[in-house]
Parts: sequence; C-alpha cells; structure tokens
Amino acid sequence: MRPSSFSHPIALSLAIAAAAALAAAVLGSCSKLPLVGGEPELKIKLAATPTCNSCGESTGYPLTVRVLQVTDASGLSGASLVQVWDREGQLLGDALLGKPVQDVLDPGIKKEWKIERDPKAAAVVVMGNFCKTEGSCWYFVRKLEGGGGASLDLYLDENCVREVRR
Repeated sequence: MRPSSFSHPIALSLAIAAAAALAAAVLGSCSKLPLVGGEPELKIKLAATPTCNSCGESTGYPLTVRVLQVTDASGLSGASLVQVWDREGQLLGDALLGKPVQDVLDPGIKKEWKIERDPKAAAVVVMGNFCKTEGSCWYFVRKLEGGGGASLDLYLDENCVREVRR
C-alpha cells in the first residue's frame, strides 16, 4: 500500500495553506457578503406618486433625484431649486462631501438606494428637480446621528419630497 502524499508534514502544511488561500479568495470576491467593519450605509427608499412632477398637468413626468452628503446643510436654507441645481458645489462649498448620487424616477415607481455613508457626513439631502416647486419642499434634509447608517422613507409628489409618516 502506497502512503498518502499528505502524510508528510510539509505536504500537509502546503495543502492547508492552499485551501485557506482559496477560501479567502472565494469569500473576498463575494460582494454580497457583509464585511466586518464595513462602512455604514444610507438606505433611501423613494416612491413616486402617479402624479409626481406633474407640472400642473393630470399626469406625472420623470423626475431627476439627487442625494448629497454634507457636513452642514444650512447653505440650502432659503435657496430656490434654480439657485441650487447644478450649483451644489458652489453653494455648499466644502460642506458638500463627494459627488452627488443621481437617478431618474418615473411616476408610480419605487426605488431603493444603498449608498456608503461618508464618515464626515452630518446630514443627507435628497433633492428633486421638479418642474414646479412649492416653497422649499423640493428637497428633504435628514440629520445623521453618530457614525452609523440611516434609513429614509420618502415619497415624491407633484412638487415635493416628503417623508413617509407611519
């Protein structure tokens, strides 16, 4: 009977090292597995009403939505959509962290975004590029507590971003 190749201590050590390296490569490539110590995330649920961004008409139109992470959202106070949209960096300056996340939401559609939270973020801002606005409700600000994640549940109607109240 021939002895097993793993009966030699060096061969056994090499086999264990190879198996550990293979397991690390497989587990490391699975992006859906949560990593211990990973960055906190912002979970933002958006629901557009059928009349979202209706411009005064009876049907809604697609709405461009942006999410900003900021150290201070006070620069938005009193500003109009026209003053802010595409000028966020100029208006907010160093308070704006990173690039805004943007997508288009069709009327009657729901989406959920998961965005890595910037550790310096003190607030998250969700803005809609509405064709008609009502006061300052074209954007929604949520202050962020501590360094963890946060969840927002918002809906977009004719001209406002509003929080879902339960």
